[in-house]
Amino acid sequence: MENLFRVPKKIIALGLFLFLSSCSQNEMVNGDVQNSASQSLTAKINSGKLNVFKGPEVTLGYGKVRSWISIDKNGYPNEIGIEITPDALKNLITDNAKTLPTDGRTIVVPLHLKAKQYIPFDHIGLNWNPHGHQPEHVFDVPHFDFHFYMISVEEQMAIPEWSPETDATFNLYPPSGYMPADYATPPGPATAEPQMGKHWAPINLGDYLPFSKILIYGSYNGKVIFVEPMITLDYLLSNSEFHVDYSQPEFFQKAGNYPTKYNIYHDATTGNTYVTLSEFVSRTKI
Repeated sequence: MENLFRVPKKIIALGLFLFLSSCSQNEMVNGDVQNSASQSLTAKINSGKLNVFKGPEVTLGYGKVRSWISIDKNGYPNEIGIEITPDALKNLITDNAKTLPTDGRTIVVPLHLKAKQYIPFDHIGLNWNPHGHQPEHVFDVPHFDFHFYMISVEEQMAIPEWSPETDATFNLYPPSGYMPADYATPPGPATAEPQMGKHWAPINLGDYLPFSKILIYGSYNGKVIFVEPMITLDYLLSNSEFHVDYSQPEFFQKAGNYPTKYNIYHDATTGNTYVTLSEFVSRTKI
């Protein structure tokens, strides 16, 4: 078990298995295709060759979040993401029932209906963890989970708590090749969460410490159900820019356009922060 995630010796292996125990409505505008994924949504809108479809605004902290997807002039997805206004990252640390459910509960951020015609994602589930979660000294810092779900809200909310009776559905993993080869999840209840599923982390987890950002996969009842950038509040507030290709499975359970890169960037003009997926590749069902 200790070698499963290749973490520093001072970190208890059992703790690592608990690392995610916490883890106008629609509008379309025109924008431009640019080489840099870091170009702000505002700049894309103001240019001319992308169609940008926005989902409804959702309250977060003192501000708002919303989803959006950009489609190029050939009808191919360019980028999907969530836009976070500056005030959305305020008023979060204490329990604020009027603005945000705390302790990991999900805020549903809907996608524009147009998005579902081009990509396999159904909605984004936003989870705020004000105190982080286990294991200690790993993910126990304030952070957000951005779940890009490939199942409906109803299916997501129907995922039960782990119990001996529900163990079989949590630990029925996708067949070999449907998860990236360098990702793993421990057996049993570890990383199994209600309304989320089973969480899979990079095997070389120690390379991502100290934690500021990481990409997680999720499964439930034999299917891959989400891709999840997990990002600390400090990193989002730093206005840093980050773009990286993330590990891909060999096979896909549903044909469609799947992203291969995740991005974090900031718009100095509006102050908005973006967490996005991009560099889509067409996949066939195998």
